[in-house]
Amino acid sequence: MQKKLLKAALGEVESLRLKRQRKYSLQPHPALKRFTQQELNDEACQTYKNLLVGRSQRLPDRETMLRIAEYLECTFDERNELLAAAGYLPVQPDMHGELVEQELGIARQLLNTLGMPAMLVAPTLEIKGANELFTDLFDLSPEAISANEINLMDFHFSAELPVRSRATFSKDAYAQWEAHAINGLHAFRRNHLLSRYDDWYQKLLQRLHLHGGEKYWGIRNDDTKPGEPLYRSVLARVKGTNDLVPIRYKQIYLSAGSGRFPGIGVFLPADEAARHVFASIGSSADYSRLI
Repeated sequence: MQKKLLKAALGEVESLRLKRQRKYSLQPHPALKRFTQQELNDEACQTYKNLLVGRSQRLPDRETMLRIAEYLECTFDERNELLAAAGYLPVQPDMHGELVEQELGIARQLLNTLGMPAMLVAPTLEIKGANELFTDLFDLSPEAISANEINLMDFHFSAELPVRSRATFSKDAYAQWEAHAINGLHAFRRNHLLSRYDDWYQKLLQRLHLHGGEKYWGIRNDDTKPGEPLYRSVLARVKGTNDLVPIRYKQIYLSAGSGRFPGIGVFLPADEAARHVFASIGSSADYSRLI
């Protein structure tokens, strides 16, 4: 059994190693990696050359397989396939699989019962649904939401959507918006560390760059001001008028799965002006004890 697992693991490692070599055959790697057997031996598994020639028959432990996966810049699926080949458990739940779809279905049912603005967010940060209260509050297109054209990077950073300009209308509001951006990006990097070579992750970074948010990417969240308020400010429209009024709101997440995502982002008023706006768009929740 041990020999079969070792053979399968070595075969998977070599397949991934050659795949990376082909990828960088016509362009240099940013870190000048060459993805040779010797380099893998030196960087990730010091018995690798001995394993290949049969001098060692000892299957690398799970930690070593994870180091190999890190060296080979494995995507989420490649990392788990490599672990499976060696007989080890995967590192985290699937981000796109059947379980996530089931959890999204449960979350959609819950979303439809809420009497307050709410959006449904997938593990890949796509906004997979929203109720009418949410689209009215932030003046977003229901069609764009239903077509899965907006993710959390867009929602926060895009200058083409109304949220960014309305959330930075004053010095204090801008500071809140920046602090939220830095904390959110830090959490994203921490929560999805093992997926950073995946296509969906790289596409999100491209969207971030497109929106001009890359300057916040490397800032540590403990660099933000201590004791930042739990609320955020935005200019919102009282339904039936053209007037934009400053309001304060809070956001909480209701988990619909085994982790934070998929989850439902729920928006609550944090002052009397917000309470008035929420009532104007038809929110049926009783916010009297929340302000």
